[in-house]
Amino acid sequence: MKEPNRIWADYFRYRNIDMVAYTNYCLPMYLRKVLPAEPDARILDIGCGLGQFLRELGSIGYRNAEGVDISPEAVESCLQRELNVSRIDDLERYCEEYSGSRFDFILTSHVLEHIRKDRIIPTLRVIRGKLLAPGGAMLVTVPNAQSNTGCYWAYEDFTHETLFTAGSLYFVLRSAGFGEVRILDPDGLEDSKPLVQLGKRILLSIYRMRLTFWNLVTNSSFHRESPQIFTFELKALAR
Repeated sequence: MKEPNRIWADYFRYRNIDMVAYTNYCLPMYLRKVLPAEPDARILDIGCGLGQFLRELGSIGYRNAEGVDISPEAVESCLQRELNVSRIDDLERYCEEYSGSRFDFILTSHVLEHIRKDRIIPTLRVIRGKLLAPGGAMLVTVPNAQSNTGCYWAYEDFTHETLFTAGSLYFVLRSAGFGEVRILDPDGLEDSKPLVQLGKRILLSIYRMRLTFWNLVTNSSFHRESPQIFTFELKALAR
């Protein structure tokens, strides 16, 4: 395996990210709801980073969860905590050359936005064709360009190539051959207490009315068929 690109070799260090940021991390409710029921299900975390998902999957009983990442420092951090992680040099090539057992569930969190735009659909297509087992599911999360901090996230991470809205995420997943695409937790409320959920739903209604009003004033519009989602990240389950 060739020497990694330095931008990935030092990615987490230069982004000031380490495991301290994930000390109290828990799997979000939207993810818990869609995980396979069987503890022996084969799960792959593509772009596993510092291993927070894998750690939590192990803590709730999943025995066959593994990860891959392009960053040597991330992989080393995971290996030090005895997580089943391997370093890859190129995601698309890794998928094309993969010859092992397929996975029942694939997770890729904040990875697609780092891939060159013209390679996103081919990469998703080869993940589906080479890695995902028949009947399996893939969970994709990406920063949301329509969120209040959308422009910030487009440029805060220098390695971002693009961002998504719900409509464009749906488009690339369907274009890659997935027959069913479902946006999860669109208002980002599933981990909130009932009273907090109620308050936020009221405020979100006001936010949407305000956007509608100013669209009318400025003769602007949204694509009618795309759901208007304003959370920091988009979460889509594809089959």
